[in-house]
Amino acid sequence: MRGGDTVVNTMEPSGVALEIEDERRGVALKAGGEPAASEVRSTRPPKASIVICNCNYGRFLGEAIDSALAQTWADTEVIVVDDGSTDNSRQVIESQGDRVRAIFKANGGHVSALNLGFAASSGDLVLFLDSDDVLEPNAIETVVGEWREGMARVLFPLEVVDKGGKPLGREVGGQELPSPVLGPFGVGSPTSGNVFSRAALEKMLPIPETEWTACPDMYLAAAGLFGEVKRLRQPLAKYRVHGSNCLACGEPLAVIRNRIQLDIKLYQALDRLTDGKMMPLEEWVGACPQHWVRRIVLRREGARDDSRPESLPRLTMKAVKATWRQPERNIRRRLAYSIFAVAYSTLPRKAIGYLLEIEGGARGRVLKGLLGE
Repeated sequence: MRGGDTVVNTMEPSGVALEIEDERRGVALKAGGEPAASEVRSTRPPKASIVICNCNYGRFLGEAIDSALAQTWADTEVIVVDDGSTDNSRQVIESQGDRVRAIFKANGGHVSALNLGFAASSGDLVLFLDSDDVLEPNAIETVVGEWREGMARVLFPLEVVDKGGKPLGREVGGQELPSPVLGPFGVGSPTSGNVFSRAALEKMLPIPETEWTACPDMYLAAAGLFGEVKRLRQPLAKYRVHGSNCLACGEPLAVIRNRIQLDIKLYQALDRLTDGKMMPLEEWVGACPQHWVRRIVLRREGARDDSRPESLPRLTMKAVKATWRQPERNIRRRLAYSIFAVAYSTLPRKAIGYLLEIEGGARGRVLKGLLGE
């Protein structure tokens, strides 16, 4: 293992049943049955699938496809799913000829495109590439070099670039992953910054499309329930920030409210995947300080978060308690989270906007973590 790389959530099979225990959180999960074909040991090098999901990103799509086709790992298939684009995306895809497998479908949302792309893939390892992002040529080869039997997911940070591809001097993703049952902390990287084992995905997909229409990266974080998760320090892709994607648009309060709702949806998904053996919802979100800070911000702004109203002191207490329930983070980080939770609940409202806009440095990293970015 390289210095600085991290492996979390090691889970070993035992007989026919696989028992997954997280003693710190009091969770015991069981999954039985015969292993899927993709779980059977093999000495052959793994095949990789890159699934590109696209909707009206024709201006970026060609670069994404080129980066997938340029992978140094030879046994890599590229599948492009177009979700009802009305721009020039079809022409961009068709210009690639038979170098990619093209799938054109009526618009149904990101999740529906991801489900269809996975069903069409055949790789042992699968990466879902957003059509406005770009992979480094050695991305798959680097992950394969770090992969070992029993892994469910390898994640890595992405270099943030502007719409023209110019680096902005920061990274996104690659955060610490204390536990697969900790909601927002379990995400770690945007969709393009993850490679999953087919075995894990077969246990999770298809994602329920009627209730989960966006943000598949949060749902896919559940892969940690089915094997090891390894975090790499090396950026292996570029994350493009432009006027249409989630880091560049949307009212802050709407974004925060949406993340609260996604917390609940993720809990419900995890509960299904574990046959109802998750801890109670209140206890689960009780371990997520970001959840409580988001609710503090909405409460201060007089906005609803579709949950039971609670006083600011109570929300603040829950945020601080959640922070100190995370022994994986050092004392300085826990102190910083606690201070910002108190600041959100006590400072003048104008100061909250300032806090939300802080960029760079240690404070910026803390705030981005609180917002789940």
